[in-house]
Amino acid sequence: MLRKLVPVLAATTLVLAACGGGDDEAAGSASGGGEGGGGELRQVTAGLLPVAVTGALVAGIEQGFFEDHGLDVTIETGQGGAALLPAVASGEMEFATSNPVSLLQARDQGLDVRVVGHWTSTLEEGDEDVNGVVASAASGVTSAAGLAGKRIAVNTLNGMGQLTIDEAVRQDGGDPSGISYVELPFPDMPAALEAGNVDAVWVPEPFLTQLIAAGNPVASYSSKESVPGHPTQLFFTSGQLAESDPQLVEDFTAALEETLTWADENPDAVREAGAEFLELPAGALADVRIEAFGTDLRREQIERMGELMVDAGLLDGEPDVEGLLPEE
Repeated sequence: MLRKLVPVLAATTLVLAACGGGDDEAAGSASGGGEGGGGELRQVTAGLLPVAVTGALVAGIEQGFFEDHGLDVTIETGQGGAALLPAVASGEMEFATSNPVSLLQARDQGLDVRVVGHWTSTLEEGDEDVNGVVASAASGVTSAAGLAGKRIAVNTLNGMGQLTIDEAVRQDGGDPSGISYVELPFPDMPAALEAGNVDAVWVPEPFLTQLIAAGNPVASYSSKESVPGHPTQLFFTSGQLAESDPQLVEDFTAALEETLTWADENPDAVREAGAEFLELPAGALADVRIEAFGTDLRREQIERMGELMVDAGLLDGEPDVEGLLPEE
């Protein structure tokens, strides 16, 4: 497996670059074969975030689910789902994960991206969640409302973190209009919080558990407090690839669904694979929360997120949920 950081660009630049597209040869470079075809494995690149749950795809590859469907998958990493959009649209990679907010924004700006399967979702039950807003111990912030007027780090501006935090603050009786958001990569957030450069950070695992263990309070499980159980990441491809090589999409989706089912049944193995992928010591992720996998696309939650995006002015038109998700 190859790991390479995909540079993060400004959202407008991303869309303009992506709309340039790629030629048909690039889009169809991985085509051919199928399950049980007996030919050479097709080379496929998948873009994901450098976070704990990427271990699920690593494990799925190691379990042979993708090879069984004639695929040899390379993983590349990027700071956020928005950073991976142009790579998929241009044919540089065939599949990637992104959050519903970035994907709906892309379709709103004319980028033909299409979801092929679920990847991860937040937790619907319990008091805790798999991502959250952690405040510095010195800030005195212990609630969503207390985040009003604070400086908060998110991995991408106008993305899922910002959307859910604003809604969580509103639901807790606060005014999110005065929040100052700062864009930082997840790995840089703990140091920024410790240095006092920000008052709080929105983080997934393994950073969430690490920061809590260091004595920092969780001000808000913003996903649970805004749209409980919403997808955090969905696997998508370009409309061009979906139309030019439906067999590849079908094979990848089938292997992905096997991986998702296996991951839900083997959370400890996902943690182990995640630690190896992130080059952490063995057992470093033993106590982290793992997101929900499964194959349900959670359409209702995506529709609700679309409504919040319209209210926040993050979309020019109505959210194109139907164009984004596969037919039921």
